[in-house]
Amino acid sequence: MNHKKKKQQSTKIEEYSRKELVKLNEDVLCYAKAINGLPADHKDSLQKRGWLLPFLYGYDSLLWKRWDYWFDIVQAGTIECTGPIPQIEWVTSNNKGFETTIKMLQTCLDYHEASMGTFIQWLHWGLALTKTSPKITEKLSEHYYKHFNIFLMQKYPSDYMSIILCEQTGRGYKEGLGYFPTPFQLSIMMTYVVYKDINNPLKREEYKQKTVYDPCVGCGSTFLPASNFSLKGSAQDVSKTALDLLKIQCMLYAPWFAFHPEHIQGFENKDSINSEKQLEFIF
Repeated sequence: MNHKKKKQQSTKIEEYSRKELVKLNEDVLCYAKAINGLPADHKDSLQKRGWLLPFLYGYDSLLWKRWDYWFDIVQAGTIECTGPIPQIEWVTSNNKGFETTIKMLQTCLDYHEASMGTFIQWLHWGLALTKTSPKITEKLSEHYYKHFNIFLMQKYPSDYMSIILCEQTGRGYKEGLGYFPTPFQLSIMMTYVVYKDINNPLKREEYKQKTVYDPCVGCGSTFLPASNFSLKGSAQDVSKTALDLLKIQCMLYAPWFAFHPEHIQGFENKDSINSEKQLEFIF
C-alpha cells in the first residue's frame, strides 16, 4: 500500500502513543506474511486474496481488541473463563467520525464505473470472504483502492452498509428494492431493553452463552449491537445483497458472528431457526 494510502488510514494518529503505533506496524506486517506481504498497489491487491485482513486485525487490536479476544477463544476451544466481551462503542449520525466515514463510502461509489455489486465483490475479495477475484476494470480497482479507508469504518463503528444500500437503491440499484432497515439508534436502544441487568457480571456470563437469532437481519442493524453481549449468532434474510453486506460488517465488528468454528464449547444447546425461502447466514 502506497504512502498516500498509509497516511489516509492514519487518521488522527496523534491519539495514539508511539508504543501503540509501533505495535500496530508490527502486527500488520506480521499478519501480512500470510499473503506474502502487503500489496504494492491496486494491481497487486487483485492478486492477493485477503489483503485487507492484516489491516483489519491490526487496527482492531489497536481499537477494540475483538479479534484478539476471539482468536484466544478459538485456540482454547471454549468460552469459559475468557473474561468479558470487549465492548464496541457504536456511533450514529450525530458523530463527526460517522459523517466522515459515510462521505468516504459515498466517494467510493461516486464513480462512473462503480456499483454496489462491484464494491461488494472488491470488499469480499479483500476480506477473504470469496475465492473469486473481483471482475472489475483496472481503473475501478484503482479508484476503490485509493478511496476506501477501513480504519475509518473500524474507528467509528456503525451500520454503514444499510445507509449505503438505501442510497444506492434510490439511485436505481434494483437489488436493494424493498429494503427498510431499523434505524441504528433504535436498534441500540432495543438491545439494552433485551439485555437487562448488564452491569451484573453473572448476567453478562449468561448472555455470552446465548445465541442471537434474527430472521430478517438485513445488513445487521439489530444484529450487530447484540455482539456486545452474545458470542454466537444465527441470521437469515431474503436479500442476498443484504447478507453480503452483513458479512462485511461482521468481519469489521463482530468476529464471532463472522467466523465461528463448530468445536467451540460453552454455549447453550438450541436448534437453529431455518426457513426454506430464506437465504441463510448461520454459524
